[in-house]
Amino acid sequence: SSGINAEYGQLEADEFDPLDWSLNCATLSQYYVTMNNYVSARHTLACASSVLSNVQESSENSQYSDESYDNEKILKTRADIERCWIKFCVNLLKDSVADLEASDLSDKVSKITEMKNTFEDEEDKAEELEEKKEEEEEKKEDEKIEDLEAGEKTSEKTAEEEEEEELKKRKTFSDLVDIEDLELLRITNVESGQYEELVPGELCKTYEDARKVFKAGSKFVENAVKHYTFDGYVTDYAEIKQDLSSLYKNLAVFDTDESRKCKMHKRRVDTLTELVSPLNIQHFRQLCRQLRFELGEVKNTMVSLKYSIAAEMPVDQQNWKKINNLCFGAIQEFENFCDLLRDPNDKFPETLSNETVRPYVVSQIYIARLYGKFRPADTAQKLVFLAKAETHFKKALEYYDGHLNQCRNMDLKEEIDVAREMAHFLPRKMERIRQMGN
Repeated sequence: SSGINAEYGQLEADEFDPLDWSLNCATLSQYYVTMNNYVSARHTLACASSVLSNVQESSENSQYSDESYDNEKILKTRADIERCWIKFCVNLLKDSVADLEASDLSDKVSKITEMKNTFEDEEDKAEELEEKKEEEEEKKEDEKIEDLEAGEKTSEKTAEEEEEEELKKRKTFSDLVDIEDLELLRITNVESGQYEELVPGELCKTYEDARKVFKAGSKFVENAVKHYTFDGYVTDYAEIKQDLSSLYKNLAVFDTDESRKCKMHKRRVDTLTELVSPLNIQHFRQLCRQLRFELGEVKNTMVSLKYSIAAEMPVDQQNWKKINNLCFGAIQEFENFCDLLRDPNDKFPETLSNETVRPYVVSQIYIARLYGKFRPADTAQKLVFLAKAETHFKKALEYYDGHLNQCRNMDLKEEIDVAREMAHFLPRKMERIRQMGN
């Protein structure tokens, strides 16, 4: 909050560069985003946009008419503020999804606990109630003795004490700063209302809430790429487009219609494919890896959604062919990612860099699972797909088992356990299929 206070004082003095001020204020919003204080983050962004808009107005109406600002600098500052808005929307949706999933998990735990309690032995329940009753009676006796010794009545908790306890339980932004500092989070001499209305300032609970954030975020993306074009700003352009993909990804979580979910992920595929296709691999190898891996994940998600839809309604041969093509597309993306790990001599390294270990192992497991999802034309093709699945499960295990020290802290246990189980199970499954064929 000291940062906000400094900006506030600078603005009050009326001696400041409005472009620098607005960009600094927008940048400060990212701090509040990391603290999950979206109300203050939105406020700083709205103030930044408001001050910048004054610079963009005609000299007759602008309070900065005596200043001379380079148009290119104004456009760049606007694009940078738009990017801060994008990060705000991306993180707000991301945190909303995390909150939603945590709520779902809590509900599941509650249901399991309730089910467990339903089947508890009635004698244990009766015994527990009897113990509680005895404890309460003992407690009452102790309280009476204490009252007599102290010469005063036993007092219940006052409203103030209860409120204080409740405040201690809450985990909000106010726990992290002095309560008096919260007043400094408002910049009162900037008209920011119209910009604060652009996007919600709290976590989304419904699809409608999430859609508002998405629409605002996609508009900011549209504005930002007017300055940060592919020609000249490849890395910046790519990051903005990846943020757009993230907006689609998290919006899809709130949608209950699986067909619409598929369409959103298809938009992600289109966005990322358009981005990666013209990239020079030699100059942007790391970026190409990121994009290929994300494309694999997106297409894999679409395969799962298509299977979920297929379980609810009859699927004809033409649609199964589409699902097979989608499986093949996902496999290609993961294989492209793995190929980009090779050195300039096209040799696969014996030891991968730490940041590529997990994606590589996970890619091999994804590929194996996708081969298991193919709808084969006949038994012979099914055996081919299962053999390929076994091969890729083994590739994941070979790297993991051969680099235990490196992989130990990569959070791969769950995936490796599945790979080990499947590598053991698939040969027996293939043998049974062969026997049935004979």
